[in-house]
Amino acid sequence: MVSGGKKKFFIEFPNVKQFMSTQSEKINAEYREIVQLLERDGRLSMPNGEKLRGEDLFAIRVINAGNVRVFYVYGKEDNVYGIHGYVKKSQKIPLSELEQARKLARELKQARLI
Repeated sequence: MVSGGKKKFFIEFPNVKQFMSTQSEKINAEYREIVQLLERDGRLSMPNGEKLRGEDLFAIRVINAGNVRVFYVYGKEDNVYGIHGYVKKSQKIPLSELEQARKLARELKQARLI
């Protein structure tokens, strides 16, 4: 178990860090709060997070300060990987965003990290 009362340890991919650096401070503050919940509780539920139906992908849902999603996957040894972020502009997840997240998840699987 991760120390400090955390159940999970959130690891952001560089592209997520880059994406979040382009977002407002309000969005970043809400995002950090949700990540802390994920690390503390080991999972998220609506409205902060959701599992994508038929996928081993999950999404952090920043909805109060903006409309941002960050895909994540559960890895080995209590790790959770934040793999891809985007600004949600429509009801459905754009296929290009979903494909990018799937690609990154496959790379983690090939590296035996998930």
